[in-house]
Amino acid sequence: MTPFVRVDKASKRFGANEIFRNVSFRLEEGQIFSVLGPSGGGKTTLLRCLAGLETLSSGELFINDENLTRVKANVRQVSLVFQEPLLFPHMTIRENVGYGLKFLKLNKKEKNRRVSEFLQTVGLSDFGDRYPRELSGGQKQRVALARSLILTPKLLLLDEPFSSLDRELRVEMRRWVRLLLKEQNITAVFVTHDQDEAIQMGDVIGVFREGTFEQIGSPEEVYENPSTLAIARFFGDAWVVDENSYIPRRHLYLKRNEDHAKVQWKGDIAGIRFIQGLAFTEVLLTTSERIVIYTPEDYQEGEKVFVTADPSYIRDFHRTGERG
Repeated sequence: MTPFVRVDKASKRFGANEIFRNVSFRLEEGQIFSVLGPSGGGKTTLLRCLAGLETLSSGELFINDENLTRVKANVRQVSLVFQEPLLFPHMTIRENVGYGLKFLKLNKKEKNRRVSEFLQTVGLSDFGDRYPRELSGGQKQRVALARSLILTPKLLLLDEPFSSLDRELRVEMRRWVRLLLKEQNITAVFVTHDQDEAIQMGDVIGVFREGTFEQIGSPEEVYENPSTLAIARFFGDAWVVDENSYIPRRHLYLKRNEDHAKVQWKGDIAGIRFIQGLAFTEVLLTTSERIVIYTPEDYQEGEKVFVTADPSYIRDFHRTGERG
């Protein structure tokens, strides 16, 4: 089957400065692709190139089997939602949502119908006559999303759209936006530096570091089987044994006694953290590393313990599965 979105060996340079290189990925129609990586790694520039706001130095972009590499931004049918909503403060919400329709050959009745439809889609039917200053941060992002979706884009690009929202609202917006994109069968690329956000939003995750993808796969695959030491440390949920192997953190537990049939690391209880009502124990290892582990047992600060795992759970980078 031909992929709906195909990016082949894309690179971008500004003079001698290489922003990203040899970027390739495939998306089926309706898939959400989370691009996960640290700030300053070239993710936003990649989105701008996909949107046509910047030109690729090399490589190609195909959408629905059409080569859009040299097509101007205003005819690509690709919409970009920025970190900030960037609403026009002097326009009402209806006017903001319908702004892009003024460039299409639609009569007034059809424009009004579509604006009303998308205000309803994003749950803001009663806010059409208000101004941006009268809306919350989450509501403003819904308006920005409606403004993009009303143009029926073939590809929607989202550049960390929840970064300015508080934690509770971010979680709510993730659920809401993912559900909306799925209902509308919108193909999307979602950029973030937040691991939880990438996992919750994406059907596919691409770990983007130093200007290229180090690993692309399902959230479960990338989370459970990081392909490199750097990815394992970036996700933070794999306990790195050495440069070649790791253990998924859920297989670690604490013991008070040494067990030669297991792999163990000796340490002291440094503190107890409570996260959503669950107790997590922080252990300071003799190697000076710190690790936080969920444990249902009671431990006291300063107590000597062993971080423990069964050897069968040790996994190697660049391969899946467990050692037998």
